[in-house]
Amino acid sequence: MSDADVRRPVPAWLWGGGLLAASAVLPMLGPDVSLTPVLVWTGRLLTAAAYAVFALGIRREGSIVARRPLGVIALLLMAFVPSIIELVTPAAEIPTDSGMPENLWLLQLLGYVSLAIWAAAALVAVVEIGRARVVPDPWRWAPAAGLALGAALYVVSQVALVAVGAQGVQEFATLLAISSAVGAVLVPLALGILAMVLGARGRPAAPAQVYPPAV
Repeated sequence: MSDADVRRPVPAWLWGGGLLAASAVLPMLGPDVSLTPVLVWTGRLLTAAAYAVFALGIRREGSIVARRPLGVIALLLMAFVPSIIELVTPAAEIPTDSGMPENLWLLQLLGYVSLAIWAAAALVAVVEIGRARVVPDPWRWAPAAGLALGAALYVVSQVALVAVGAQGVQEFATLLAISSAVGAVLVPLALGILAMVLGARGRPAAPAQVYPPAV
């Protein structure tokens, strides 16, 4: 058996994939509505942990961006910025007697900023994953496909909203629910399972150095 035939599992991909898959299904498991916020935030923490593991690896091994600074920063922004902004948003709310916050425009702006940062970071991350060539072909472009699918679903939902107008609110709500389910559940679940499969399959082990002796 040659050195190329010896494969070593990648713990970072196993753990990262497991965390990402769990984050996708956990918010759906709450039998009690009162537990939903807890499960949602637990899922977000799992997502952040998965991105951090994918970015940095475990014991400096298994980073899907080869620990390149741009890729690491992009993945960490995806992991933490949306949750931080969502935590800050209620503190910035100014209540009124009407029930609508006085600074609704600011809250909407924070939401747009969070979405813009996440989208830009995701675009950079998928490009860096592809360029790093750590994940084997053709799977290194799977995150890009997932991002493209999510973007396409968002565009379709917005076009449908304009097309149906006020007369088709129910149909739009159903379409939006399906799009959200695919984007928020199926895509990370599929990517998480793929990461675990690739992690279990492993990468070719580095050949043993006989001469000169390793330092």
